[in-house]
Amino acid sequence: MNSKERFLAALNKEEVDRVSVACPLQTATVEMMAETGAAWPEAHSNAQKMAKLALAANRLGGIESVRVPFDLCVEAEALGSAIHGGNSDSQPSIKDPVLSDPEKLYSLEVPDPSEAGRMPVVLEAIKLVKEEDPSLPIIAGITGPFTLAGQIRGVEALLMDMFDNPSFFKDLLSFTTVLLISYGRALEEAGADSIVVIDPSAGSELLGCDFYQEAAYPPCSKLVHSLNEPAILHICGDSTPLLGMMADTGVAGVSLDHLVDIQKAKELVGDRVAIIGNINPPDTLFLGSPEDVRAEALECIARGVDILAPGCGIPPGTKLENIKAMAEAAKIVEK
Repeated sequence: MNSKERFLAALNKEEVDRVSVACPLQTATVEMMAETGAAWPEAHSNAQKMAKLALAANRLGGIESVRVPFDLCVEAEALGSAIHGGNSDSQPSIKDPVLSDPEKLYSLEVPDPSEAGRMPVVLEAIKLVKEEDPSLPIIAGITGPFTLAGQIRGVEALLMDMFDNPSFFKDLLSFTTVLLISYGRALEEAGADSIVVIDPSAGSELLGCDFYQEAAYPPCSKLVHSLNEPAILHICGDSTPLLGMMADTGVAGVSLDHLVDIQKAKELVGDRVAIIGNINPPDTLFLGSPEDVRAEALECIARGVDILAPGCGIPPGTKLENIKAMAEAAKIVEK
């Protein structure tokens, strides 16, 4: 099986020759930037550099997937939220939400993915990667509807809106869902083989199970069901209390933070979705040795992951030798 065949089979809970090793979240490192000459922040807004740096995770690190983009601000920026551009070892972040005034929502238009902000850069990078190596699965990242609402409104204001202005809150979540459906379909048309929905603000630590079910689950499920390619859902932190609902959204796979116990996750979701994860990014990938990484990777495989991956985005300072150790571990254990 080639890398794409293995990844998609694993994601769809089909038979594979061995565990797929992929990364649905951020993959770029400072070493990769130095090796390729494609560095942040330029690689966030230049399609050629984005594609080159994204491919480096495979070419230099052995990861059997390609993931674009490298940050979680593309949609919010396209709507007019000001961002910090980041630097060579930090990603862009939201500086000023665009909806400080709730009434501005009703004058916002859903952006055209072929024209708005950096959306066309991501679309072009996907096409370039596909042309370069069609045997690699391309994973395109989008923001979850609840998290995007928090990015353009402000998280604290959004949480207050849930109680103080429920009509506006509902309209805002409807708007972000429509936007993400449009962008997700454009990513698929460009050549993405899987869409990973990243919804960190929907975590149980912030919302709790009841409010997740009421506020974050419905728009996420609507988004997932609108997509044609298999989707993955990632919620940062200990998502154990939410795993049943995450699986019910219709995704093919759930990406687990390192705080989630794999065996417990398998008990909760059964065979409904693929389990992806969940090597500890800061303590093992970034600070550990190749031996540490290999040992934890083999433990993840033994516990039953369908796709071996980091538990979150790869820290930019991670050494290539550690990423290679993760990739090599997947080849040790055959089905």
